[in-house]
Order: sequence, then structure tokens, then C-alpha cells
Amino acid sequence: MNLEEYFETKNSQDFPSEKDYVAIYRTFKQFMNSEIHNEVKAITTRLDNTVYLNDHSANHVKMVMVKVSSILKDCSYLTPYECFILLVAIQIHDAGHIFNGRDGHEKSGRYLLENLNVDTIERKIIGDIAKAHSGKNDPIGNLPYKTSISGHDVRIRELAALLRFGDELADENSRASSYLLKKDLIPEDSKLYHAFSESLYNFNPDKESHCIQMGFSLTKNQVQNRYKKGESSIYLLDEIYTRTFKTFQECLYYNRFVSYEYQFHSIIISIEFIDEGFEPFFDTISYRIEEKGYPTLSINNVFEYCGAQLERSNNKLTGDYVHQCVNSSL
Repeated sequence: MNLEEYFETKNSQDFPSEKDYVAIYRTFKQFMNSEIHNEVKAITTRLDNTVYLNDHSANHVKMVMVKVSSILKDCSYLTPYECFILLVAIQIHDAGHIFNGRDGHEKSGRYLLENLNVDTIERKIIGDIAKAHSGKNDPIGNLPYKTSISGHDVRIRELAALLRFGDELADENSRASSYLLKKDLIPEDSKLYHAFSESLYNFNPDKESHCIQMGFSLTKNQVQNRYKKGESSIYLLDEIYTRTFKTFQECLYYNRFVSYEYQFHSIIISIEFIDEGFEPFFDTISYRIEEKGYPTLSINNVFEYCGAQLERSNNKLTGDYVHQCVNSSL
């Protein structure tokens, strides 16, 4: 039973003020499916003449739900109310594209919540969780740890982490426009992203081993082509190395906000090379990315790392500064 199916088995007494949140969600989902998701797909595939994003439609929303369900295995880890909050956040997380394209899409999806029949504070929480799926300025760490509404706790950071990591895992070959890629109808600036998704046939979490499995299959054409990336070009294999390492970074970030049972500590990657006759033309490449060795920090100075926590009146709380303060008070 996936997250959405589990949620829809619940009754109104499972929610704040015994409101029928299942009915509220169904109404909102219908609105998103009929009015919004198709528009998002249309816009993201025609942002301009150089950008053709991979799938951001209702199918992507479903895939994020599938991945979150796979992470949890047992959806009862979340309360029914948390399920509602998370499901709505998943529905809107990419929908902001319809307002101003790619820029700021993670924030503007919250405007759609005016069509959700809940209180303002609930809309704010959902919007905050949705917007944390993008960005590198510690968007989850900047959220409150949790809150409570009518006696129902909501683990805000944990829900945001599940959405963000589920979104990361939802980048399989179903997101690629394979036919358009084959017919050379995708702009050069976007071909790499579709080729990457097309080659990724397995991207799944294994909760028991705390490991993420990634499986790729490359054709001779994909191996021989160079794809435009920014002002230069790159082989798809090298992009796979870059993106799998990014997935590991996302994994470490996700781990910061969830209990050990739901953490993942390694990424196991397998890259196969299969020609059009279904025969291998190069030996499989396999590798594992995991933490090892003594941990290092890019910032080695505790004062830079902790910032204002170790300052007073714009002075760093060094031994010399404290010494002077103490002496001046004698």
C-alpha cells in the first residue's frame, strides 16, 4: 500500500477537529490533475527555444509518491495528518512553473493552495515543505523542527526531507522524452538531461541495507555522443559520475533530518553497455559511493562555522576578547 492509498483509508476522527481531510485532498488532487499538471508539462517543455525539461507532469507527482512510499515501506510511520500535509506538498512541489517558469518555481507553487480548503497556517506549512525540495542554502535546516495543530504534531523537517529525497529518486527513464530524443527534436541544451533519465532504468532505495541502487544502460550512440552542458560538452558517462555523486550528497543531506531506520548510507551504481542487438559491447562498470575515512569540513574555523553564535557586540568570543572583558570589569 503506497502513501496515498494508506492515507485514503483514514477517517475524519484521525485528523484535527475531525475534518474530512481525505475528501479535502481528493478535491484538491482533482483540481491539480484537471487544471494544473497538464499546464505544468506544457510550460516546462517549452520554457524557451533552448530548454525542454524532462517530465514534470502528474506522472512525475505519482513517481515521487512511489519513491517516498519505498523509502518508508510502512507508511504508518507517518500520522494520517502528516500524510495529508506531505501529499499536498508533493502535488504542488513543481507546479510553480506555471507562474514564472523555472526561476522560483519551488516557492510559487504555494499560490495554488488558495484552492485547498484548510487554514492559513496549514497552507504555510505545506508551502514551506514544498519549497525545500530545491536549493542548496540549507532549505530544510532553515525550517522549524516540528509544530502542532489542534494536538496533532507535524514533523516539518522530516516531511521536507522525504519530499526532497523522493523527488531526487524520481528521475528514471519514464521522465525522458525518448521519441523526441531519438528524432533529434530536443534542444541541444536539454538533450543531456533526457539522455541521463533515459539511461537510468533502476533507482530504488533498499531500506534493509540502507543503500540506494542505481542501474544504467548505455547504447553505443550514447557512449559516442558528446552532449552540450553549459558552454562546453560532456560524455554521458561522465555526467553519470557527476550525477551519482550529487545523489550521494542529497542522501547525506536527507540523513540529517530523519531517524536512523530511514537513512541511507551508500549508493551502489551499475552501468551496463548494451548494443542494439542486446549484446554487451563494454564490460559493466560498478562502483559504490559511501562515507569513509575521517570526516572533513570545508570550513575549518569554528568562528566561521558558528557565526553569530560565537559573537557578541560584533566581536568574536575569543580567549583574548573574553580576557579583556573580564579584566575591564575588575
